[in-house]
Amino acid sequence: MSEIYVTATPPTPNGDLHIGHLAGPYLAADVYTRFKKITGNNVAYITYGDDHQSYVATTANNKKIDPEEMVENNNNIVRSTLKSANIDVDVYKNPLGNNKHINYVLTFFLELYNKGKLKKKTKDILYCDKCKLNLYESFVKGKCPYCKSDSSGNLCEACGQINDPINLEQPFCTICKSIPTIKQYTGLFFPINDYKDKLNHFYSSRTTWRPQLIEFCKQIIAKDIPDYPVTYPSNWGIPVPIEGFKDQVINVWFEMYPGILESIDAHYLHQYGIRRENKHKQTLVQFLGFDNSFFNSVLHVASAFAIEKDELLPEHIITNYFYLLDKEKFSTSKGHAIWGGELLKDVPSDNLRFYLSLTNPEHMQTNFSFDDFLQTNDKFTKKWEDTINRYIEVINHDFKGIIPKNAAIHYQSSSLIQRTKKNLEKFYDLEQFSLRKASFELEDYMSSIIDYLEEKVLPMKAKDDVLYTQQVANVTYLLKALSVFTYPIMPTFSKKLMRNLGASSSNLLWNTIYDISTCDEVGNEKEFFYAWNIKTRRGS
Repeated sequence: MSEIYVTATPPTPNGDLHIGHLAGPYLAADVYTRFKKITGNNVAYITYGDDHQSYVATTANNKKIDPEEMVENNNNIVRSTLKSANIDVDVYKNPLGNNKHINYVLTFFLELYNKGKLKKKTKDILYCDKCKLNLYESFVKGKCPYCKSDSSGNLCEACGQINDPINLEQPFCTICKSIPTIKQYTGLFFPINDYKDKLNHFYSSRTTWRPQLIEFCKQIIAKDIPDYPVTYPSNWGIPVPIEGFKDQVINVWFEMYPGILESIDAHYLHQYGIRRENKHKQTLVQFLGFDNSFFNSVLHVASAFAIEKDELLPEHIITNYFYLLDKEKFSTSKGHAIWGGELLKDVPSDNLRFYLSLTNPEHMQTNFSFDDFLQTNDKFTKKWEDTINRYIEVINHDFKGIIPKNAAIHYQSSSLIQRTKKNLEKFYDLEQFSLRKASFELEDYMSSIIDYLEEKVLPMKAKDDVLYTQQVANVTYLLKALSVFTYPIMPTFSKKLMRNLGASSSNLLWNTIYDISTCDEVGNEKEFFYAWNIKTRRGS
């Protein structure tokens, strides 16, 4: 028995997910999980609220609301948005107040501490005299010392480089906007440099990581890596249970890897009734924004080496870049965002999922615009629905609604199916995972069905009844395959098409692509992409 555990970066519960988030790790992880499930694998899609993230504390402070209430409310909103987007997460937990999660993280942390893997160090930290706060991560902003972009402390989203907040240019407190002073604190740090050789060996064996991630990791380990702060003086997070550090919390990025392991263990226990052991093949696949690359591909891997157990390493990491809105970065503070929950009240999930796949920011920043979305959607849905309805009309008119079957599929149809199948097996799987290529492949496949229908099928009606019947049956094979091919990206459409071919969604398995034995009588649904009226709702 083998298991695949798929994770998407834990969403920060300081608000809803916007479509930039959805276009990134959450949709990609869902597509991959759905594909692996219909190809017969044991797969679990896991994420959780990033409840102890510093952005929770700063957002709650700025909004003058209770952070714990905000976490609970926003986790519910995030769950609802994922559901509306048909993103099917198997495990979504709340770490805040979750004793199992907290105890697992503390056990991991204390084991490293007791083995001498963490260093006690005194270093400078920015401090806001007005707020009486130590400033790190979201508590401080300034200019990145590497790329000069606007940056929070510890991580620049623009270039993906970690930074020491005291090196930010023009730093200011995000709570009161005042200029900070510098003080010192004594905390616990993780010496990543100690694991550079192991990291280098690990990176050299990665075959599914995208080239930019491999190059990023090589650059990180090619130079001296500063000791990473595992604890911070703060009151938001998991408290450090060690004398001398009890005014500090565990860095949320260090919490994340053991937090994922706890989710996996809990899922395994629930699924099989026994504790997880590393006695059979287990694979961890992670989807994340490129700006989080350091944490998942460097910090987490090094901490897995340090724990000196046969832990589950992140074997496969798939990154994405930022998704822009009208050529500008999403900005909640400036109101420049489209929230997933609001948009999905108007737009069916499949329509959005397909467009986000077509325009996915896999290797560079890409852009979302409403005008392009509406135009692309209109062309796409009309093309697909017209073709399917044309087929249904033929079956109803010429065969009284009963789907004709051939003893065997014609080689022209089978070669088209086989070509598409092979390509999608690459684009849906890790070696060449690509939502863009998969969606373009589906568009190309539908164009080929249209050509086949117009050039091979319809002209045969006036020539030979037997050959005409056989050609119509070949289109059934093509559409049955389409229903399976589209399931990872457009699950609602996939099931609806399968239903209108007279079969059930239980036939949505990769190894049943050529099986039309259960396709008996066509349905008569006309709309395969549910009607929506976003132009009216947006006042355009």
